[in-house]
Amino acid sequence: MKRFALTFLLTVVMELIVCSGLTDHAQAKVIEPEESDTVIISGGGGIFSPFQGKSGQSGSIQAMGLISPQERMGVELEYRNYKNELFHAKNIDTQSYILRGIGQYYFRSHGISPYVGLGVNIALNVFVEKDIEKKRDSINVKGDKGFGYGIMGLVGVEAPVGQGVALFVEGRVSADFLVTRYQNSSGNNKIGIENLSGLTGMVGIRFHF
Repeated sequence: MKRFALTFLLTVVMELIVCSGLTDHAQAKVIEPEESDTVIISGGGGIFSPFQGKSGQSGSIQAMGLISPQERMGVELEYRNYKNELFHAKNIDTQSYILRGIGQYYFRSHGISPYVGLGVNIALNVFVEKDIEKKRDSINVKGDKGFGYGIMGLVGVEAPVGQGVALFVEGRVSADFLVTRYQNSSGNNKIGIENLSGLTGMVGIRFHF
């Protein structure tokens, strides 16, 4: 499934570049730095492939401001729905609600441009507690949710398709962790840290205001 996610991402990158190159007026309608306002709103969706689980859906909304013609900073809310290994119990249904501070650097200030980004986040992770205890009867998890934290890096390509509108495709790698309480077979209360890291392939649209 991870190979499928990477193939999907590469295919979309090529299609985006080709389609943008064939759009006669793309460069004419590109937002020049001196003409643009300061707010960019984005929405995207794709596939999240955890390192310790099965792939699922991912979606995000993002609000960013221009620091310079090639630098942006802002916030992002991402949602993931997938299966992950928790407490050595496999295929546990997991949903992650991630609030992330994010920055991006564009290698060109206009036109079709590759870019890189870095984000730091906190998260609320929800999982099926009973499924863990069915597979690990020595574990008693305290609740069905836990606090999370992480860091994310990305590479992407953005292409203008009209006045104030651009399409983008991104590949992301994230190091995410879940912190939750549980009770072991001896009855001792413990703090567990579980790995929720993985890869994401995402496509979406951006509006410049």
